[in-house]
Amino acid sequence: MSGFAGYPKGHPMTRRIEIGLLMAGLATFTLLYNTQAILPYFARDYSISPAQAALSVSAATAGLAVGLIVAVPISERLGRVRVIRWSLGGAAALGALAAFIDDWSLFLVVRFAMGVVLAGLPATAAVYLREEIAPEYSTSATGLYIFGTTLGGLTGRIASSGAIELMHRLGLTGALGLDASHLALLFTALIGVGCAIACWLLLPESRGFTVHRDSLRELVAKFGRAFRDPVLLGLYLLGALGMGTFVGAFNVLGFRLEAEPYLLSVGTVGLLYLVYPVAGYGGALANRLADRTSLRAVIVFGPVLALAGVGLMAARPLWVIIAGMLVLAVGFFIVHSLASAWVATRANASVGVPAQAASMYMLFYYGGSSVNGNLAPLAWEAGGWPAVTWLIGAMMAAALVIALLLGRSKPVVR
Repeated sequence: MSGFAGYPKGHPMTRRIEIGLLMAGLATFTLLYNTQAILPYFARDYSISPAQAALSVSAATAGLAVGLIVAVPISERLGRVRVIRWSLGGAAALGALAAFIDDWSLFLVVRFAMGVVLAGLPATAAVYLREEIAPEYSTSATGLYIFGTTLGGLTGRIASSGAIELMHRLGLTGALGLDASHLALLFTALIGVGCAIACWLLLPESRGFTVHRDSLRELVAKFGRAFRDPVLLGLYLLGALGMGTFVGAFNVLGFRLEAEPYLLSVGTVGLLYLVYPVAGYGGALANRLADRTSLRAVIVFGPVLALAGVGLMAARPLWVIIAGMLVLAVGFFIVHSLASAWVATRANASVGVPAQAASMYMLFYYGGSSVNGNLAPLAWEAGGWPAVTWLIGAMMAAALVIALLLGRSKPVVR
């Protein structure tokens, strides 16, 4: 065991870790979601349906879900910093490669591989912070990393849509022999490369890390324990339903708003994702309220707000749709932030495998994104936005039932 107590608040190494992981989160989620805001362009550039275009998001999140299973044990052997560095570097390279691929099937394969490689960061970042930062400051340091992931999700969507808008205005479409959607991917991949380099240079080598070499049987046993607690199972499902609703709605939104009667440009649609920072702040406030009361008492408000957002987005006026986007996003961030925090505390107390339980939560979380990220466009093709509303409304209603049941669960006393 290491005798290192962790870097305190204000230490130069603490600042390097904070900024390094901020850059890492920015790179990861820029690369993961850089296709979502420009899905209509993929549909046109590849002559494919909206559901097929949405696979560009689903393939990456599915790859990340698969990668989460192996990233934790790899980091236990090789070290957190090494896994984070190579994860970001490899993913940025694959993101740039994807910009030059014309074949749709091969493009999806590269996106899936990029997702697998990207898993190294979300699988290890929280553990790395807990090992390297003093306990009294590790929660605050984690908050900065989470802000980086939120910023990355926003950047991936706005940068890609803004790049297309700018290229059209400057007449640069077709530069380097690339169409608009692939030039946008190249631009966001370069953002990922820059952030990956910054992270590589900033993150110090681990001092609190201890090598663990579990056998395959021990690894399977640890992951099996993560499924013994019904409350954890409910939280996994809650994350899957919340993320599935959120990504499903936003995957289709661009197709809806570029059509009659809105006729919004891709750049304008991208700006609507500025609801992210506000929604993220709502999730942070919910965490503070949960600290004062309990996770059980607060988590139910997430699905309630999200359902209200789904209802608002079903309306026709654009300003009501935008309000619905905001309310849905706030509800989703409340669900995700509280569920992920609850998984960590519950797993530690009930089954003793918090790292494995956190991995399973993220597996379900991104699994929900991959599945409904494609189901929602299929619903759009079949019945327009009303069909999407019924789909995501049913999913969030199921999430509300689970949240109510979780609210009646008993805490684990040790």
